[in-house]
Amino acid sequence: MDTQSSSPVTRPGTPGLDIFKIAGKSISGYVPSMKTGDERQVRQPYMSTLEQRLLLHLEYHPHVQMFQRGDVSPAFAQARRLNTPLGTPYRITYLYEGKSHDYLPDFVGALCDGGLLIAEAGREDEKRKEQAQAKAEAARRLAQLKGGVYWIGTDQNLSLIRHRNLQFLHIRREPFRTYDEIAATLLASWPWGEMGSVNAFVQRFGSHWSDHEVEAAVWKLAGDAASMGRLVVDLSGVELSLSTPLVLLDPNAPPILPDPLPSSLEEDVRLDLHLHPHDTEDDVPFELQGIIAGLTFDAFELKEEERARFYRNLHAATEVLSGKKVRQVAKAYEMAPATLSRLVQRVKVLGQIACVPHGAYHRDPALRPEFQEMIRKLYTSRQRPSIMAVYEDVRLKRLAEALSASEGKLVQGPTYRQVQYFLKGIAREAKVAEARSGLKHPPPERISPQSYVLSIPSPALICQVDEHTLDLLVVSSDGAVITRRVHGAVLICVKTAAILGAVLSLDSLNEEDYMRLLKQSLEPKDRLTILYECEHPWPCFGKPAVIFHDRGKIFTSERATQVVVDRLKITTEQAPPFAPSAKGTVEALFTWTTRKFEHRLAGTTKATPKDRAAYDSVREALKAGITFDVLEKLFIQSIVDGYMQEWNDLRRQTPIALWEHAVGAIGLPRYLGSQDDLKLLLMKAVSRKNSATGRYAIRQGELSFLGRSYTSPGLLDRLRGREIDIYYDRRDISVIYLFLEGELVGEAYCKEFLHRRVSIWEATVERHTDIALKKEATARSLSSRQKIQEEANAGKRVHSLETKRLEKQRQLDLQRHEIHPSHVQATLQALKEQQTPSSLPTSKSPGLLPPAVPEDDPPGTAVVHLRVRKLRREDD
Repeated sequence: MDTQSSSPVTRPGTPGLDIFKIAGKSISGYVPSMKTGDERQVRQPYMSTLEQRLLLHLEYHPHVQMFQRGDVSPAFAQARRLNTPLGTPYRITYLYEGKSHDYLPDFVGALCDGGLLIAEAGREDEKRKEQAQAKAEAARRLAQLKGGVYWIGTDQNLSLIRHRNLQFLHIRREPFRTYDEIAATLLASWPWGEMGSVNAFVQRFGSHWSDHEVEAAVWKLAGDAASMGRLVVDLSGVELSLSTPLVLLDPNAPPILPDPLPSSLEEDVRLDLHLHPHDTEDDVPFELQGIIAGLTFDAFELKEEERARFYRNLHAATEVLSGKKVRQVAKAYEMAPATLSRLVQRVKVLGQIACVPHGAYHRDPALRPEFQEMIRKLYTSRQRPSIMAVYEDVRLKRLAEALSASEGKLVQGPTYRQVQYFLKGIAREAKVAEARSGLKHPPPERISPQSYVLSIPSPALICQVDEHTLDLLVVSSDGAVITRRVHGAVLICVKTAAILGAVLSLDSLNEEDYMRLLKQSLEPKDRLTILYECEHPWPCFGKPAVIFHDRGKIFTSERATQVVVDRLKITTEQAPPFAPSAKGTVEALFTWTTRKFEHRLAGTTKATPKDRAAYDSVREALKAGITFDVLEKLFIQSIVDGYMQEWNDLRRQTPIALWEHAVGAIGLPRYLGSQDDLKLLLMKAVSRKNSATGRYAIRQGELSFLGRSYTSPGLLDRLRGREIDIYYDRRDISVIYLFLEGELVGEAYCKEFLHRRVSIWEATVERHTDIALKKEATARSLSSRQKIQEEANAGKRVHSLETKRLEKQRQLDLQRHEIHPSHVQATLQALKEQQTPSSLPTSKSPGLLPPAVPEDDPPGTAVVHLRVRKLRREDD
């Protein structure tokens, strides 16, 4: 195994690299970094949680000046806007099995003294493999040649507690308007080396500035000090809170370094023998004394419990063979004397293998291997057959016949007991259990005994976001059905199960809806609770440190990354594929809303026709008249007054109480920027007419958007002939925002909606309704005009007769003025106006008669029954 020199490549492409993936893997998220070498490009992508831990470790290591990805292509770096001053991909050539290979490390960078930094993240068992060790050796030699270091970050040496604390500090390092003033005051009253807590500074300076500003300033000072190694706090042993003592080190003092990461993972040759409490490490090497004959056994292949039992048996058997009494040794090692006696006899025959639990026992199965393979194949098929179905399968019979023909003797097929015992023995195997589960993608096994939810130290540290579909009909104000499904999204704190934001949409959610959700999570919600008449307050708002989302295209898009990572400095993380249990908190919320909210409202369509049964959703929706505004009000009320007040079994408290207690004890990062900036987290429109840039052109002082005319006096005249970007909120398209080269230049107003707020869904329904009414009116007008044209083209004779008829009618009408007085003519005219064509009598009687109503006979009148005569036929 040998290495060769390496340098960053300059050729434009690399085989196997993709502009959408890193080393063949999809991006799990981005972490905002201050050590990229460019203040404008702060994003650092990662593919696994271990890479995220290593990334923050490098971010807060005092000796690391800058770092970048070393395994991406130039096209990827350009598309994702990554800063790569060392060049990419960074190749390290090494030899393995006599062939030359290229190693692309996860991260490369520069140290403060100019040395080369190479860092790799991965699981420890993977990094112990031979090829991984060859890569590490090549990287280690290259780093030594360039005066640098090579670090390996694994699940064993990257502390999770330290990682959580670094996330806690990292989200609080964003500067704000009054930070410089508050920081100067804090440092003047906070000498180097003296302890101080956030609570103490808030109580002292809370009257000069707000509590949130003082708290944010203290944490930013602590975060900046931690990145330079001047924060005297054991981040691997404590959980940061408002009462944690903080000590800042003098800038002239040497920095405090974190626990060093290893440069190699060599096997530990010293035996960890798990001794008896009365033994010492000096008593370990019994096998070296030659008491037990035979080959030695490598205990590292065993699990921890089996390894402990192996060494206990080995020590006990060795002491007995060295001359001690069986009862005395059995009592010391808490074993039965008979058991120890049998163990010693097996050790004399088999050697150390007899001390392995169940290691010396081997029984050849009665079932032939060919039948075992066939039975396993049948049992793990997608049909999931029963034991009897496997036993009766014809393929076992054919296999027995084939074995009989090939061996020249009769081979009996397996009995039912043999099949049953064999399947019972393999039922607990992971692959068999996965195949028999019936799931297309079974959930991953639990790898930690600790609860993930309860291990999160602070509120809003990890927030989950996901989309939900409400099976509900929504109508417009005039009674027309707008949609059969409503789409909603929530942002929920995993630690407390408190909801920070919730939005609804009448069509599929897009970037603008998720940006509106994030905006709602950052702002106080007092106005919402008053507007929607909630009974309880909704104090849940703050800045999430990590947003855990699904694998959709919303948070992975370029614009979402610009807003969330580059602008708000929030870490994004993707959920693993086909694992809804990873977002268990938000999935439990959707189960609650489905069962206790949407399926109990009028107009629900349920999930399937079987669940809906004979329920007429359309009729009930029209009868209830639930509009989108009403649904939004009910949805917010169900969250604030329903879900937030219910008992949570896992956390053993209500979400609102958990939130208030956690925020009061640990604190919460707040958004302290301009509120007007948050209002511009809007959806960006793309022009279909301009496929090259997607921008909109302004002509003749007007702007056309979504088929409607927008105006802005003075502004559009100055922008005439320019191409602009349009941002808008789908809840109100009466106003749009104009951006020129990424800068907001003004607003434009719709001429049709100047006096009211109209959402894009209502505008669409109104347009479709107007189109239908327009078609109907056009059809009526066309029919009348066609009739007029027919009369106009009837001929000269017809027109002459019609003229004479009209002249005669006019003469008769003029005679009425000569015959009747004026008041009679007025009465006739009024009666004529009141009379409608439908009320004219159908009979030829001169007057209108009242309707005939049958009257009852006077009391006492005798009923006379008339005789009915038979009908006589003509032939009678």
